[in-house]
Amino acid sequence: MALYRKELEAKVIEFQKLISEKFQDITFHEASFKDYLSMFSLKDKGIRLGKVLIYYKPSKKTFSLKLNVSDAETSTVLAPMWDKLSGQDNYEAASAIYEIYVDGSYIEGKTGYGAVIFLGDDKIAEFSGAAQATQFRQFAGELKAVIVALNWCKKNSVKKARVNYDYEGVEKFALLKWKAKNEVSQYYADYMQKLSIEIQWRHIKSHTGNAKNDLADALAKKGALEREEK
Repeated sequence: MALYRKELEAKVIEFQKLISEKFQDITFHEASFKDYLSMFSLKDKGIRLGKVLIYYKPSKKTFSLKLNVSDAETSTVLAPMWDKLSGQDNYEAASAIYEIYVDGSYIEGKTGYGAVIFLGDDKIAEFSGAAQATQFRQFAGELKAVIVALNWCKKNSVKKARVNYDYEGVEKFALLKWKAKNEVSQYYADYMQKLSIEIQWRHIKSHTGNAKNDLADALAKKGALEREEK
């Protein structure tokens, strides 16, 4: 029997129920289970769309999604469904609450930041660049990503936003729950205290298949490879 078959089967059944309205033909059988992994195929109107892979990480008791599908439209439909199942779906656009996803990256001595802004599931803006404070590694990139995204919000008269992050300090420094002990966290904490936008916070575990969080991660990696800002 495949390792963690029981956990995987329960999650797959949940996901299948959620997507069955859109995808009528879901191929699933005993061979779909491997150690730490479940895989099933999708078809729509007889057309093979590809495969859905769900991984389980027992050390953190988390599931992650990987889509191996033939077209972007299928991914666009499936990704928000996975987010909903994981309790990570966005506010509806009618709420006027913008969703900000941020990340930082440190690659070969360079720090990058990445941020993407959504209204509902529509991407509104994205940002990527290099940060100067490389001595603080990806930590500096993630805080900078928040500031860059919120600067865009200020310029575009956004009143409410939710910041989605995977580094705990993004929220803790902003709310003064952690003491800022260096120039990067001090600048960030001061910036957040002066901000007039109403902010909500949500922690998203990295590498769990949240496509929006993964996009911020990719943008941060791209930024780390760019020339440092002056």
